[in-house]
Amino acid sequence: MTWENKVVIVTGGGGGIGRAIALRFGREGAHVVLVGRTLGKVQDVAAEIGDGGGSAEAMAADVSSESDVARVIADTLRIFGRIDVMINNAAVCPQVRLTDMSLDEWNGVITNNLTSVFLFCRGVIPAMLAQGGGAIVNVSSVHALATLDGYSAYAASKAGIAGMTRAIALDYAKQNIRANTVLPGAVQTPMLESSVKNLDTPREDIMRQWNESQPIGRVGQPEEIASVVMFAASPDNSFMTGATLVADGGMIAQL
Repeated sequence: MTWENKVVIVTGGGGGIGRAIALRFGREGAHVVLVGRTLGKVQDVAAEIGDGGGSAEAMAADVSSESDVARVIADTLRIFGRIDVMINNAAVCPQVRLTDMSLDEWNGVITNNLTSVFLFCRGVIPAMLAQGGGAIVNVSSVHALATLDGYSAYAASKAGIAGMTRAIALDYAKQNIRANTVLPGAVQTPMLESSVKNLDTPREDIMRQWNESQPIGRVGQPEEIASVVMFAASPDNSFMTGATLVADGGMIAQL
């Protein structure tokens, strides 16, 4: 499979898993559109791709904004003329127990994590239909299956992504659009780092505990999730749609 001249949109592309996904597609020859709230961050990743001989465009957007999403899709089609792969990866992850959470906080998580996926999928599917097909990969989380204290909104949003992806897969299965979900476990990203930075326990001790608690003996790396995303997106994987791929080092398998 060659990704030469394929056009891939990656949301949350300024760091962590999104950055790893974008770099991987860029190395493989795809035109990568990086979407993030902070333009400087996605510009930095686009520059990395360019320095490696790849092609990338950076676009600032609020992924929960209908107008911003429409602008990103329109600009992508104007520049490249097609959209082959949509990777919905952007997310926020506040840790607030349900009774301590305001409606604004709840809505912020749901719109950033779940509504954004709806907006981008709804926006790219007409272009994919017009060109004869495409692939959607939505990055959810193991929190879609099992969760922890303080993650009610996050878990709800991530479970919603998995359910919506299955429905999208069925809606367009006969029109050559595949949609699959990837559920990462604990991965060494800025999001994971932020979850421990305000704790009294030293970061090194917390990260050692994270590593030791994984059945595989360590947390994952963003590049490992990028490999699963690329597998889900690849036309070589043409019989898979509506699937939920768990990449968690054995976390969910453990009692």
